[in-house]
Amino acid sequence: MKLRWDPCVVQDATEFDSFLAGYVNVEKRRCLLIGGAGFDPRATLVPRKFSGLRGCRVDGLFFREERVLDQPLLRQRADANEASIRGLLPQATFPRIDIFADGVTAVGGRRALEAIGALDYPAFTDIYVDISALSCGVFFSVVAFLVNAFGRGAVPGLNLHLLAAEQPGIDHNIHGVPAETASMLHGFKGTRSLDGSESEALLWIPTLSPGERDPLAKIYQFIQRTDTPIDVCPIVPFPCSDPRLPDCLVEEYREHLATWRADHRNFLYAAQSDPLDSYRAISALCENRHRIFQNLGGSQVVLSPFGNKMMSLGAMLAAIEKGLPVAMVESIGYEADSAVETECKEGILRHVWLCGEAYAE
Repeated sequence: MKLRWDPCVVQDATEFDSFLAGYVNVEKRRCLLIGGAGFDPRATLVPRKFSGLRGCRVDGLFFREERVLDQPLLRQRADANEASIRGLLPQATFPRIDIFADGVTAVGGRRALEAIGALDYPAFTDIYVDISALSCGVFFSVVAFLVNAFGRGAVPGLNLHLLAAEQPGIDHNIHGVPAETASMLHGFKGTRSLDGSESEALLWIPTLSPGERDPLAKIYQFIQRTDTPIDVCPIVPFPCSDPRLPDCLVEEYREHLATWRADHRNFLYAAQSDPLDSYRAISALCENRHRIFQNLGGSQVVLSPFGNKMMSLGAMLAAIEKGLPVAMVESIGYEADSAVETECKEGILRHVWLCGEAYAE
């Protein structure tokens, strides 16, 4: 199996600091940092790293995601994060994007692409997308657009990078208030509609994450077929920071797994802190599935990533490469546990170099 991002340049925080000092902080570099300026305490982590660069120019674009629920406390945190980023990167802009149209239809991905559509991309040498404080509905669409538009040399010399700060404690203590219905993410509706391929076998790959039972139940109803059963292969983080997490997830989702008729032998395990592990696991499963069903009427594969940023990043890469549909339930607001601190420690930072000079050959 040949994969687009295998091998792939992946760096941890220490390696990325050296990369910034030796590769980025030179006069010829002009960087664009795309991220989020919401309430998530990780919003300021990457801007703080770029603010210390004096040898290159750094511009920023940070989305303020506007949702249905009015949440004054979280808005105060977002305002504070925006003020901090303005102080770190004076060139930054902060477009506000509505995640819902008329309070019902999820349009966050479309609005994000409208906000970045007029950028002068040839003026930049490097684009960094920091997904640490962005929702899946936004960063999936943004990254897919950038990869498809510039990943094959459309703008010579342009490099595309991904950055993600992983802190499982934060991810597990921030829960979305789900909308009423599920939908396909913008840019990830697959090569064929689910309605138009109802006779084909369907494989659903949801990521199990604490506190997400309701959204996953809504997605299962959304992709439900009349006649064709759904095969379910849940992704479970392993190895992970909490060795008991896989057992806790199986216990939490026991009733759902029984409803989905998910066999424990079909569980997919992916390292919590390695985005390429989930990418390879999903890609390999899709390849095997295609070989088995290509002479039996075909098969559809649907992804539903939740929770952990690193695993979602891997699922996104697989969805971009394989053209997979992604079904999600957008959040109308958030419930942030009191344990979520307003100041973020670095945790685990990953830099993934997606396109550009590193792959010139």
